[in-house]
Amino acid sequence: MYKKVKYVIPVVLFAVFAITHHFGLFSRIDTVIQDNIMVSDREADHNIIIVGIDERSINEIGSWPWPRSFMAEAVEQLTEMGAAVIGIAVLYDNPGAVPEYDQRLIDAAIDADGLVLGGLGIISPIQDSAGLVEIEDYILPFGDLGNNSTVGFLNMMPDEADGVLRRALTSMRFGDITVHSFPFEVYRTYRRVIGQSDYALQIGEIPLDDNGQFPIRYVGGPETFTTRSLWGVINGHYPAAMFQDAIVLIGPYAQGIGDGNFPTPAQRRMATYGVEIYANIIQNLLEGEFVTNAGQWLDIAILLFCALIVFALFVYAKPLVAFIALVAMLTMLFASAWFVYNQFYIIMNVSNAIIFIAVCFIAHIALSIFTAQNDKAAIKELFGRFVAPEVVNQIIMGGLDIQLGGVVKEVTALFVDIRGFTAFSEAHPPEKVVSMVNRYLELTSTAIQKNSGTIDKFIGDATMALFNAPNNVPNHALCAVEAAWAMKKGATALKQQIMDDYGVDLQFGIGINTGAAVVGNMGSDFRMDYTAIGDAINTAARLESNAEKGQIIISDATYQQVKEHVKVTELGTIALKNKSVGVLIYSVDSVGGEELP
Repeated sequence: MYKKVKYVIPVVLFAVFAITHHFGLFSRIDTVIQDNIMVSDREADHNIIIVGIDERSINEIGSWPWPRSFMAEAVEQLTEMGAAVIGIAVLYDNPGAVPEYDQRLIDAAIDADGLVLGGLGIISPIQDSAGLVEIEDYILPFGDLGNNSTVGFLNMMPDEADGVLRRALTSMRFGDITVHSFPFEVYRTYRRVIGQSDYALQIGEIPLDDNGQFPIRYVGGPETFTTRSLWGVINGHYPAAMFQDAIVLIGPYAQGIGDGNFPTPAQRRMATYGVEIYANIIQNLLEGEFVTNAGQWLDIAILLFCALIVFALFVYAKPLVAFIALVAMLTMLFASAWFVYNQFYIIMNVSNAIIFIAVCFIAHIALSIFTAQNDKAAIKELFGRFVAPEVVNQIIMGGLDIQLGGVVKEVTALFVDIRGFTAFSEAHPPEKVVSMVNRYLELTSTAIQKNSGTIDKFIGDATMALFNAPNNVPNHALCAVEAAWAMKKGATALKQQIMDDYGVDLQFGIGINTGAAVVGNMGSDFRMDYTAIGDAINTAARLESNAEKGQIIISDATYQQVKEHVKVTELGTIALKNKSVGVLIYSVDSVGGEELP
């Protein structure tokens, strides 16, 4: 069967994975791969400077938000020092408490030719299935401040699955107009100020997805770009040449202020400040090199190529060779994705092919194991009909020496016999005798196995069982007594059935003894039997022969190990055949507080 199935596995899995690719079921894995290749080693643009509302500024000025006069002074200073563009990533949607400070900020905005302020789009809860993100309101800076500045929205859209910001939201739809993002407006304003408006990218030239986003090629995470303190700018701590013709971004740069901070592929363990993310986006726009996704046809072609190789490997190659080849294929896929991205800025979605290879190999191994286990189970099932299952398990697992010989070990032996069987067998045809015996033996077998015992052998209508061999059973004496009690309980219903069917009263007689015995393989080199021999075993057999119908007799050796769990009637000391010393015996009346009629 395996030889036929292995031809089908790659074909079926190829069809399945082609469908999963269409629905993007493994897109999260592609995202992880892309996170590790999309952070390049290029340097941050030194012409982009972050002026942070940082801990030092807060310590000097006071808790945020500040009076507008401080931001006005920062804009005035940066304008005087020759900054090409000043982008303030703060939403001033309402007038402040002091009108004079608001007016000062408005005047500074009028004097600064390249000032860009932040707005905020209120995203509509109801979106079309495709197209730009729609907003139901667009909050702008208040009054004349907004009228005398360029405004771009501060919204960012991290991935819903893990909160990582991977794509730059560049455009949104507000009614009949399209509004653009804060970093895009900063970029466009910078091109205008330096006289390169004709070279500025238009929205249509950026490879945006249907939602107006493009993948961000991060330069790095926190503290990648040149950063200065807003307090230092206000107090003239930096030379003017530092900001000459620069793009200056002002924004929150301390914990607890601002809500536009997100983990990024460059730093997933901690959030990157929003102003730093804007700096990365602006550098992407200045470089003009954008990431695009490979077409689905390429993804399917890669998957088909892998399927053909996998098919050939599974049919013709040995498992070790196939494993080495598959590892090489996985390495090649990762290397190809890295090379294509770094050379052409194209993202190859290779997760489908990678998982396809892994699943094919796992299926190959699983089917091999299943086939081997199935063969082993068939042998075990057949062998277990003639040899105790515990012995079969030990042989299969390699834990039982199958050579002749044995070891001395303390065991509890149980013998059970059907009282009245001889008379019954003489009065009934063989097929009825066999049917009745099997019903009793089924009961004894079930009781023994459920209580951790090993069926040693069936001797006509009798059963011999061992507890603590070959498997170790710490409370083997109690297990034997509980098995006997289960037989007695089961025999109550079975006795009535036999009476109804055959008109005879058949019941068990059970004997149990605990002691040292030699357990192991007995017989000859060509025919052996796993069993136990010794005085302890003979004593158990003698006790069983002395038991009355429905009686469980245990020796004193067994009683001493189970007396906390049973109630007994002492029967005294009896002489047993071939024993010079009498044996003190007991009749079991209840086990675990349970009594039977």
